[in-house]
Order: sequence, then C-alpha cells, then structure tokens
Amino acid sequence: MGKLKGIFAGLLLGGLAGLLFAPKKGKDLRNSIKQDIEGGHYGLNALKSAFTAMGKDMGNFTSEVTKNKDVKEYLEKGKKAAKDVRDRATLWLEANYGITEQDIEDVKKHLKARGKKAGAKVNKIIKKAQKTAKKATTKAKRKLKK
Repeated sequence: MGKLKGIFAGLLLGGLAGLLFAPKKGKDLRNSIKQDIEGGHYGLNALKSAFTAMGKDMGNFTSEVTKNKDVKEYLEKGKKAAKDVRDRATLWLEANYGITEQDIEDVKKHLKARGKKAGAKVNKIIKKAQKTAKKATTKAKRKLKK
C-alpha cells in the first residue's frame, strides 16, 4: 500500500509541476508539434523547445527560492544531515562488512563508467531510429505524391 501512495503522490506532484511550469497551453503545444511534424522533424523539435522552456522556468523559480534566507538555512541543515548519515553508514559498513570508503568509491567509478557506455549505446540506437524514421517518412511522402 505504501508504494501505491508513493506513486500517487509522485503523479500528483508531477502534474502540479507540469501545470505550474508549462510554457504553453496544451492547444498551442499540439499545434507546434503538428507544424514540426509537417516540417519533417517528427515533432521532437517542438517537444524539445517546450521542455527547454519548462526547464528554464523551473531553474529560475528554484534560483529565486534558494535566495531566501530561511531556505538557505534549511538547505545547509539538510546537507549537514546528509553528510552525517553518509559518514555513519560508511562506518557501519566497515564495522559490519569490512567495506571501506575506498571500496565504495571504486564501485561508484565502475558504475559511472558503465553508465557512460550505456549512454553511448542509447545514443547510437536513437540515431539509428531517427534514420529509420526519416527513411520511412520519405518513403511515405513519395507514396502520397503518387
């Protein structure tokens, strides 16, 4: 039941953030996507610009919020608490399992390297999919002209 509440809360907060930071009305965004598709760009440029604008708005909002004196104080307290938890967890792991901070750093480096490799593979797949979609679009346009 706890997972369901978490999912619901995430959906609710995500929807709220979308409403607060949406750069355009839904109708305007759909029209932009439609024009982008008609221009042969699969609608991705319109989505990219919409999400970029949303990201900028959220960044500006976050920047303004973090300038607040009380928020700065809470952020500092949160950083200190997180560091304390990390330090305690590291000590506990070493005392109970012999896992040192160096072991943890080695795992982080390994995971980071694997993530980079996975990212490169994903980028190759995306490029291949874009090429395939472009060919299919060109083929479909030719058939429509006939």
